[in-house]
Amino acid sequence: MLLNIIAGHDKKDTTSVDREKKDYTACLKDDVKGLKIGVPKEFYAEGINEEVKAKLYEAIDRYKKLGAEVEEFSLDIAKYSLASYYIIACAEASSNLGRFDGIRYTYRTGEFKNLKELYKKSRSEGFGPEVKRRIILGTYVLSSGYYDAYYKKAQKVRTLVMNEFNKAFEKYDVILTPTSPTVAFDIGSKSNNPLEMYLADICTVSVNIAGLPGISIPCGVDKEGMPIGMQLIGNRFCEETILNAAYTFEKDLKFRENYKPEFKR
Repeated sequence: MLLNIIAGHDKKDTTSVDREKKDYTACLKDDVKGLKIGVPKEFYAEGINEEVKAKLYEAIDRYKKLGAEVEEFSLDIAKYSLASYYIIACAEASSNLGRFDGIRYTYRTGEFKNLKELYKKSRSEGFGPEVKRRIILGTYVLSSGYYDAYYKKAQKVRTLVMNEFNKAFEKYDVILTPTSPTVAFDIGSKSNNPLEMYLADICTVSVNIAGLPGISIPCGVDKEGMPIGMQLIGNRFCEETILNAAYTFEKDLKFRENYKPEFKR
């Protein structure tokens, strides 16, 4: 219902696409017979928790019983998505957050003696450690000596990733992957290890890089009762396909009735 409201062309947004609006509630048909689902084997390789992997394969079998056609294929370019994503995302953070100077937007420090100190203290106090880290990395990859080596190359890789997904969607309606290599970790447990935290995004950043719609739903729980996420990726402007695939799976799984996650942590 919310997607019905926010979808469609916005004349005040230069990045929105002028397309005919759809009723996304009408696509929930509880039927996936004939749906072609691709399973990229690279997303189930080393680094994926065994319990997560087992539940994903159970979900795949469930889709087969529901009448979907499931096939494994190779999407090897996706392994470069994580590096490309963090270069581009940090560059955008560096560029976009330059406006937050303590004068025109957001937080302003309470004490300062001159303009330089106003800038410095406002940004030092207003931004958290992760934002600062991304600004520094983004400024680095956009600098004159490293622009071609990092940012420009990341944009080229992004195009390659998009092309690989385009090829995949010539054959499949939906691509099924884990949402994360593990279940949710404790809040703050990876704060001191940013690289490990970034690696947790390895299954989802391809969607952002390629500009595709994706949805994450639980497909089971691990031995501690923590939910395991399944990601369904669709082609551009094919939200109704993944919404119905998710809806049909949820109706059949009855997650809340059958699993009752306890969140023991």
